[in-house]
This record gives sequence, structure tokens and C-alpha cells, in this order.
Amino acid sequence: MSTTLTYEKLCVRDTKDVIELCRTWWYQTKFFENTDMQFETQEVYWWNLFQSGVMMGTVGRNEDKELKSCYVAMKQPYMFNHSFHSASEIVWCIDTEYRTGRNLIQLLNEIEACNEHEQTAFYNLNLPVLEDTERLVTKLESRAFFKQDMSMIKQTNLEKQDG
Repeated sequence: MSTTLTYEKLCVRDTKDVIELCRTWWYQTKFFENTDMQFETQEVYWWNLFQSGVMMGTVGRNEDKELKSCYVAMKQPYMFNHSFHSASEIVWCIDTEYRTGRNLIQLLNEIEACNEHEQTAFYNLNLPVLEDTERLVTKLESRAFFKQDMSMIKQTNLEKQDG
């Protein structure tokens, strides 16, 4: 099996494949462990974000055209200076079978190119707390990332809401 991935700009037709890739790791996340929230996203919700023009990203496919890697973010004016745009990461991941150093570097390069193309001033990447991320943090810092915040999440109400 070749682990080479070919990247292209994220588009609405990638929605189903991105959702399925996300489903592969959802139930191993710390978020799920703490909330028991089921994975129930719907394509129409993603389509609405595409239609509103805030969705951006890149997807990597293998030689069989199967989606094996992605970066999805929402682009918006920065709250404290509207002349700059930022990208807030929704998800970035590589399928377990394709998690090699080479594919990580390629995905990081594609994320950078995506953000340059979208003319964002800055973007974030979230790192999973369940994994040993020390090497990844060092790699990201060598690529000019800086640590800003630690995100703490508290569950207040997990009942389904309309809207």
C-alpha cells in the first residue's frame, strides 16, 4: 500500500467523506469520554456553512481517491481587529494507516498553503490531550507556531437543542 496523498481544496462535495473520516476517531476522543455525546453531524449543516462562505480547508486522497487526510476551518474577521481574518480549526486529521512523518509534514504544508490562499492573518491547530504531543508541539514551534491558550471545556447541558 502506498501512503502517498494528493491534496486539493476542500469543497462541498467532500462533506460526506470528511464526516466519515471524523467518525473514525470521534469515540476515542477525550471530548467523547467526558460527555458521551454521540457523533450525529449532518451534511446539510456543513453545506450551509459552505454556502455562507465561511468554510475552508484542504483534503488529501490516496491513489484510490479515498479521503485519508483533511483540514477544515471556519474563516472570519478577527474579533479584535476586523481588518484581519483568522481561521478557526474545526478538524485536522490523518487516517491512522497514513500517519507518517512525511504525511504530517505534507498536511502541515497544505494547511499553510490553504491559509495563504484564503489570506488569513493567522490560524490555530488543536492538539489532542490523549496523545503524546510533545514531539508535535516541538515540530509546530519550529514552524513558527506559538502557544497561546489551553482550552478547558465544561459540560453544562447535553440535552439536544433546536437549531
